[in-house]
Amino acid sequence: MKENICLIPARGGSKRIKNKNIKKFLGKTFLERVIFTAKKSKIFNKIYVSTDSSHIRKLAIKYGAEVPFLRSKKLSDDKSILKSVIDDFLIKINPKNKNLFLLYPTSIFVDQNLIRKCRNLLKSTEYVTTVKKFPHPIERALKYKNKKLVPINIKKKMMRTQDLPEHYYNSGQIDCFKIKAWKKKKFFYKLYSKFIILNELDSIDIDYPEDLKLAYKIFNLKK
Repeated sequence: MKENICLIPARGGSKRIKNKNIKKFLGKTFLERVIFTAKKSKIFNKIYVSTDSSHIRKLAIKYGAEVPFLRSKKLSDDKSILKSVIDDFLIKINPKNKNLFLLYPTSIFVDQNLIRKCRNLLKSTEYVTTVKKFPHPIERALKYKNKKLVPINIKKKMMRTQDLPEHYYNSGQIDCFKIKAWKKKKFFYKLYSKFIILNELDSIDIDYPEDLKLAYKIFNLKK
């Protein structure tokens, strides 16, 4: 039995782009693309989709994934968090596999090679994620307070850019971890001891209509 299983969160509701997870890009829905990529990586024993939508469930099964249950409404609104979705899945499925990979329908440029790179890193750690660099120093950030823009860090605001450290954030392409480590309830990000840095072209996430337009431009650049 392969050590890895894949979970694809794909709820039905979406405010910014209607039916976002089954939106089409180059003739295939986002959901179909991510399931196809997961299968193409050839590292998964099973590929699951977590959804509250009967329609998405039918499509996921058609594309070759398993949907053993429908997610509750409580875990499917705008306030639900990913951690709760993962916990719910692990309790209901109780997989015997060693590792869980999270792939996301809106990360349309993830390919099988990136999945395998994460798998290889996970062999020597508990958590792996993909990140990208903040385009500007976070020390230069401003916050809105009392109807004014105020520097978050007044001391470092005046420092030269080249003297400031680089900062990164989770790009939302892939998260993977050892299931035993997750069940110990360790803090998610604290254990990201290994990561893969992505560039802007490879790390787009479709959240707004403008992102989809940008994705088509990026695809043409990649050709």
